[in-house]
Amino acid sequence: MNFQRQIYIEVKGLFPDGAVEALISRPAGADVGVFDAAVKLVHTQTGIEITCDEFPTQIENYIAATIRLRIACDSEPLDRPS
Repeated sequence: MNFQRQIYIEVKGLFPDGAVEALISRPAGADVGVFDAAVKLVHTQTGIEITCDEFPTQIENYIAATIRLRIACDSEPLDRPS
């Protein structure tokens, strides 16, 4: 298994199943199966959103966004007002 794929598998474990919604976009007018490299993650419990588009592939952007989302969730106060 290559390094990038291994890191992808490991960062997916930073959140329980169903805790993060991944949104992947397709450029306007693009053929089916053609995707933009940008990734947007939404933490379903808090609504925190992280977008990453600074790397050339979706897997790289997903890895970076997941780590940033974990940091953001860990920094979020537990007793924030509604």
